[in-house]
Amino acid sequence: MAQQPLLSLPEFQSVSTGTLVVKEPLNFWGGARVKPKDTKNSEPVYEPATDEIARAEVANNGKSITEAQVDIDVAWQCIEYYAGIAPTLSGRLEYWLINLTRWLHIQLPGGSFAYTRREPLGVCVGIGAWNYPFQIAAWKSAPAMACGNAMVFKPSPMTPVTAVMLAEIYKEAGVPDGLFNVVQGGAETGGLLCHHPMVAKVSFTGSVPTGKKVMEMAAKGVKQVTLELGGKSPLIIFKDCELENAIKGALMANFLTQGETKSHLIIYLFALSKCVCFNESECIAYHWDIARAHRVAANLQAGTCYINNYNVGPVEVPFGGYKMSGFGRENGQVTIEYYSQLKTVVVEMGDVESIF
Repeated sequence: MAQQPLLSLPEFQSVSTGTLVVKEPLNFWGGARVKPKDTKNSEPVYEPATDEIARAEVANNGKSITEAQVDIDVAWQCIEYYAGIAPTLSGRLEYWLINLTRWLHIQLPGGSFAYTRREPLGVCVGIGAWNYPFQIAAWKSAPAMACGNAMVFKPSPMTPVTAVMLAEIYKEAGVPDGLFNVVQGGAETGGLLCHHPMVAKVSFTGSVPTGKKVMEMAAKGVKQVTLELGGKSPLIIFKDCELENAIKGALMANFLTQGETKSHLIIYLFALSKCVCFNESECIAYHWDIARAHRVAANLQAGTCYINNYNVGPVEVPFGGYKMSGFGRENGQVTIEYYSQLKTVVVEMGDVESIF
């Protein structure tokens, strides 16, 4: 029998994280907040009056202050990480670092040679989701700009505030005007961005159905795409596990970030039937036997596996899914490859051979 929600949506009609008057536009273009050119389909937004980003995220999204503080910490760590990588990506030979830029020198016969270099894509579009508004904006913009790209970022219309705060932080830190821009809107705005001829890449975080539409629109312009479509990650516990740690992992897996926003302000009751105990031959796991855990992880068709932990995401470690959870990666050195393109240059040092 299906589990019933602990509380129904009508009981939350009066629940709110607060409403505040919008004093300035929430679009950020060319280094400043600007009014939208066409406001006939604009949506109401609520902007907090505080400068504390974490508290702004609470009002923006509805999550707890504890979770919001973690999100902001993850965001600045991401920005700092890619700021450190950026100087290695200049394309000048004296800066090459093979593990980051995949710069290669290949010796050819007769003294000729070839080399490769990484170059920016151009204008990249980032489309964020409502569950981690500020963090997603940082995860997409930091590697994009580190590779020399500009980014136009569209936050979810349900959580429009903190992305523009990030834009102002970049501005204050000295990022050139126009390098990171924020546009507000819903599906129509997202479609315009995906179809725009000057856009070279779209990085989308959201649902599977919308991700398919983004990929379809981007394909018409042969644009590169990264899709982070999430999913309901299963949690498997072996019967001989360390029970206390397994319970902690189950709570982190199923109950983190509940009742995230305005229209999503529902508390869901997740049955712990997801946390089923097996023998190894029946499933593939949460266990302290490291050898067995590695063997099980190797057999899982999943982009991210956690052993004896859950929901840990250091910025140095790639994050992404398999199959319907999307493709491409965010975080880590490998993300440089998703925000740049590889050019091959072949240098002939002798005479040109010709059959003519």
